[in-house]
Amino acid sequence: MENQENSKNKVFMYMLGMFLLVFVGTGIFLAVNKQTTSNEKAVSTSNVVEKKAVAPTFVTTKGFINLQNVQAQNNVDTPVNLSLNVDSNGENVTALDVVMSYDPIAFDFISAESIDPSFKVYSYKKDNRLTLTVVKNNQNAVSSIFKSQSIVNLSFQPKSKGDFKFTVLPSFDLETTKFVNEKTEVIYPGVNEIIVKVN
Repeated sequence: MENQENSKNKVFMYMLGMFLLVFVGTGIFLAVNKQTTSNEKAVSTSNVVEKKAVAPTFVTTKGFINLQNVQAQNNVDTPVNLSLNVDSNGENVTALDVVMSYDPIAFDFISAESIDPSFKVYSYKKDNRLTLTVVKNNQNAVSSIFKSQSIVNLSFQPKSKGDFKFTVLPSFDLETTKFVNEKTEVIYPGVNEIIVKVN
């Protein structure tokens, strides 16, 4: 009987020891995992903190791409016609990109047409922006040095009366207003903003 009691005590002690061992092992495992997770979070947070904002770079401008209101008076029932005037500062231009903004609630974009038959205009409307790509025809070998001349007519249909801004933007996101010359060099022009009054 005493042997049975001793063997019961030994089994109980072994089971108690195993339970404590599993309990302590689980506690250590959880503590190590929690510490690793905290370190990983700290590392990822420090990666976010280390990212630096890119400061805008200022570029010297040559020539200009400006908007001009063609009409003396604009009425809500007739299209507003704007002219894109270009001065290439003596550069022979083969292409240009223009990024402009306007109020799409007050105007619908109708069209962009090239005045110069040597160039073709492609327009892309996005939100409150209009991007124009003006490309010279491959067949035309005549120099295109612009001296304050209109090259594109823009047409917008007004939806309401008031004073509204039309702006040629130097850049927006990854798009930029620029010339490309015959040597494929990029030239950044001066730009402008006009107020169009609609009666």
